[in-house]
Amino acid sequence: MPSSITAQQVSDLVLANRVIRAPYYEKGHDEGVQFTDPDRGLQWGADAIPALLGLFRVEEDPRDDHPDGWVGFARHWREGTLRLDFDLYSGPDESDPVLVVTAMSGREGETTIVDEEFGEVKLPDQVPTEEEWGKHQKRYQAARKDDDTDGSAAVKAFITALPGWKREVATRFDEIIQQEVPDVRRAVKWHQPFYGAEEQGWFASFSAFSKHVKLAFVAESYLDPRPPSGTGPDRQALDLEETDLLDEEQVASWVRQAAENPGMGW
Repeated sequence: MPSSITAQQVSDLVLANRVIRAPYYEKGHDEGVQFTDPDRGLQWGADAIPALLGLFRVEEDPRDDHPDGWVGFARHWREGTLRLDFDLYSGPDESDPVLVVTAMSGREGETTIVDEEFGEVKLPDQVPTEEEWGKHQKRYQAARKDDDTDGSAAVKAFITALPGWKREVATRFDEIIQQEVPDVRRAVKWHQPFYGAEEQGWFASFSAFSKHVKLAFVAESYLDPRPPSGTGPDRQALDLEETDLLDEEQVASWVRQAAENPGMGW
């Protein structure tokens, strides 16, 4: 972990498409100090991303249970203030860090806000316009569209953010895919990791829920034998709870079959 990070460095990571939403991302988690719009609540794409591109203050998270965390503040065009909590994940070589946003919440105040960890925070005089806010979002969407880099670090960051046994299941699934498809392409799409076969498309993904991890296979036809869950060839899945054992040989077979016949294009 770096000893410090600036608002500009956060912005650079976002525009390099190095930002993901954590598996258990929280929205509006500090009750009593949120600002809300009666017609539109806080949204990931419309609010978190433009805020990350306009932070006016970044601080190391002082909480004991957030040893690798950071906190940033940004003015919102609706004249409130957003607090964003995030971690920085770096691979073994400490290169290409990924910004993992864990929470976003609102604060009320015109000249200052009061934050539970940082006390009174002075606000900048300038409030972005709605047009400026929209430009930030468009810059990020352009960066995503033009980016063709490998997404392995983002997937690893997502897995690292999972708790306990769920992280173990996801790690093993990732390892099996790597073994069976050495040139696998990884990416975090729609807030979950996806795996693809080059020049063919996506063939697998996984997601974590409160009591289970879903290993999904995206194929043009049914796998043999069919995984126990899912509604069609492109939605075949295996749901694993904490006490379940992972049949690695069967999962490896499903991975091979799906990778030969991916069911989702780039």
